[in-house]
Amino acid sequence: MKLSFKINLLFTVIVSGILLGMTVLIFNLSRSNVHKDFRQRLKTRAARAAYLYSLFRNDTTNLLKSLDANAPPALFNKSINIYDAGYTELYEYHDLNVSEFKADTAWLNTGKRDGEFFFTAGEKDICVYYDAGSAEPVIVLVAAENIAGKEYINNLKRIFIIYFPVAVLITLIAGYLFSRTIIKPVKETIRDVKLITSQNLSYRLFTGNRKDELAELNATFNELLNRLEESFAIQKRFISNASHELSTPLTSISSQIQVSLLQERTAAEYQQVLNSVLKDVQGLHYLTRNLLEIAKAGTHGAISLEKVRLDEILIKAHSDVLRQNSGYKIELAFPELPEEENECQVFGNTHLLYSAFKNVMENGCKYSPDGRTKVDLLLKGREAEIVFSNKSDIISEEEIERLFEPFYRGSNAESKPGVGLGLTLTRRIIGLHKGSLTIQSEVSKGTLILIILPTLKK
Repeated sequence: MKLSFKINLLFTVIVSGILLGMTVLIFNLSRSNVHKDFRQRLKTRAARAAYLYSLFRNDTTNLLKSLDANAPPALFNKSINIYDAGYTELYEYHDLNVSEFKADTAWLNTGKRDGEFFFTAGEKDICVYYDAGSAEPVIVLVAAENIAGKEYINNLKRIFIIYFPVAVLITLIAGYLFSRTIIKPVKETIRDVKLITSQNLSYRLFTGNRKDELAELNATFNELLNRLEESFAIQKRFISNASHELSTPLTSISSQIQVSLLQERTAAEYQQVLNSVLKDVQGLHYLTRNLLEIAKAGTHGAISLEKVRLDEILIKAHSDVLRQNSGYKIELAFPELPEEENECQVFGNTHLLYSAFKNVMENGCKYSPDGRTKVDLLLKGREAEIVFSNKSDIISEEEIERLFEPFYRGSNAESKPGVGLGLTLTRRIIGLHKGSLTIQSEVSKGTLILIILPTLKK
């Protein structure tokens, strides 16, 4: 079922329900008011008859009948009976073509007890009125047909029977137009989204000047497309650079082997070729390992997480970097270790964090003129700050952001070994651990790399 049909159906059901409820309420109130008004007229006529009977008691029959016969036709097919307190009939009148009306003693008894009593018998509404204020109390019974009231109620019923289906039909038409207006921007969005492909990610949805949720949805789609386009661009650059970086050592290895096989070589020459090939293979191995680490760091569900101590990982990375690079100098400082162990622990993967810290330490020493890097671990309750600082060349703001692109190498890295994947890998690892990595480069402070990770402290 399409959304436009659902909206139309829901709109029609709600409005029709409201109309039906209002119709029933108006009809019942009108019918109640008609009955109430007619009973009030019956009571008024009964009180008038009681008053006239007590006023003209000596000539009651002729005078009252004359008055009742010549009275304006406010009541139709009426009958008027007057009884004394012992239920003896004192006066009786009925319109022409109306049969004589006989009262039940139970009706008179109820009217005498309650002062007034209303009920319906057949086609007539009846009022039993007890007048106790005169010298001789009387009971007056007035019966009449509410012809005008019944006609009004029947006309009202016919109007509602005709009006309600017409109102439902109008509601259906209005609901159809309403749903089309609501769904139109959605259909436009669907049409525009179908135009977007992996080869056409630059296309954006129209938002216009609207400030509603649909415009917000289109804006959110556009933001998503911006991220997708950026991701696809990075992926294309990554694949292009990876292909180039992988093909270079493979081409070098293949060329050296082909040259060495062109003619007989001495053992020393073969050893020289093998050493050169070994160096290329080691570089290829290093590049492949980094690419695999980046792929692993990009898959959240593929890594195992556990409680790990940051100081222990930093100490291990520190010792391994110094052992592998004798010319590097790393100063590791833990100003204040907290008594609560959770402040020094994070929920993470030991191998990935070790790789991230080791990359930053190696880069810090590699690009520092004196081969020195300082590492400070600052524990601040729910966050741990790890500051890597060195005296390398100042890096511009524009270049800092590009340092996180795969295979990008800074302007001061041309003579340094590496493939430009270290910071890319490190930032992904820190992101997996819900942390952040920022770089600051100033003349007075040198270059600072700040890593912030959430600790286990609650």
